[in-house]
Amino acid sequence: MELGARKQQIVSAIVDAYIRTGEPIGSKALVCALDQAVSSATIRNDMADLAAAGFLAQPHTSAGRVPTAKAFRFYIDRLLACRPLSEACQHEIDEVLGTASGDPEKLIAVASELLANETGVAAIAATPDQKGFTVRKIELLHIGPRSVAVLLMTDNGNLHSRVCRLDVECEAAVLVQIAEHLNREFAGKALSEIGVAHAQRLLVQLGGYGLSYAPLLTSFVDLVRESAQADVRLSGQLNLLQHPDYPLDQARSLLSLLSRREWLNGMLTAHPDGLRVVLGSESQRPELNGSCIIMTRYALGNRANGSLGLIGPVRMDYAQTIPRLQYVAQSVGRLLTQLFEE
Repeated sequence: MELGARKQQIVSAIVDAYIRTGEPIGSKALVCALDQAVSSATIRNDMADLAAAGFLAQPHTSAGRVPTAKAFRFYIDRLLACRPLSEACQHEIDEVLGTASGDPEKLIAVASELLANETGVAAIAATPDQKGFTVRKIELLHIGPRSVAVLLMTDNGNLHSRVCRLDVECEAAVLVQIAEHLNREFAGKALSEIGVAHAQRLLVQLGGYGLSYAPLLTSFVDLVRESAQADVRLSGQLNLLQHPDYPLDQARSLLSLLSRREWLNGMLTAHPDGLRVVLGSESQRPELNGSCIIMTRYALGNRANGSLGLIGPVRMDYAQTIPRLQYVAQSVGRLLTQLFEE
C-alpha cells in the first residue's frame, strides 16, 4: 500500500509519540502533533485506514492506536530523519575511545561499553576474522619456575597471550632459543597457514629440548588458532532487564539468546556493508519478538571489516541511536587503521 503524504505524517507522528511515551496515541493528540492542519474526524478516518492496512493496532477497545512492526519498518525505511551528533557529543566519544586507541582489543571493548551506556540498550561488537593477518612477533616470558607466557603480536596490532606450564623448570637460555626459532619460522606468515605440522617440524629442530618443551609449542599453535577467530563482545545486558518494554520472562529469553556468541557473530557478520535495522519479527527468532537489532560495519584499512550493533526494544529512539552507532563505528575504524599503519 502506497501512503499519501498525510498518512505518512500520521505514521511518523504516531511512531515518534509512541517512542517517547510507550502509550497508545489518540486522534486528539495527533491533531496537536500535526499543528491542527486537519480535523480530528479526518485523522480518525485515516487511522482506521492505516489499521486496516496493518500499520496500526488497537490494544484496548477505548484506547488509541500503537504502531505495528509494519509501521516501524515503513518509518525506518522512509520517514526517519536522524539528528546529527553535536560537536560536543562527538568530542566526548572521541575522548572515551582515545583512552584505548593503542590497544585494539581494549578499543573494541570500550566502544561496546560506550554504546551500551549512551543508548541504554545492549551493545555487541565483533572483531574481523583474523585468519588473513600475519604474525609480527612472538615472545616467551619466564613468569615462574615452570611457567611461560606466550605472547603473539599480529600485524594489525593485536596482542594475544597464553600461559603454558611445563613439566621441567624453564631455562632462560632455552626460551630465548625457542623464541628465535619461532620468529624465524613464523614471522610474516598468515595465521591461517600455521598448524600442528609446523610445530612438529620445529620440535625436531629443537633436538634434545624438543620433548621437554613440547607443551610450549602446543600452546603456541592453540594461541594462533584462538587469535585467528573473530571475537564477540556483549555489553549492557542489564539494560534490557531494566527496560519497561520487556517483561521479565521475555528479557530472560532474549539474554539467553545473546549468550550464544557463535550466533551473535554469525548475525553480525552475515549482513552486508552499511547500516541495517532488523526488527525482531523479521528475524525468525521468537526470542527477538518485540526487539530490534541495528548493525553497521567498521573498516580496518581496506582489508577487513568488524561489526558493531545494538539490541533493544522496537521502541528505540532511532533518530538519536543510529547516528551514535555510526559515529562510533567510523571512529573505531579510523583508530584501528591508524594503529595498523604505524
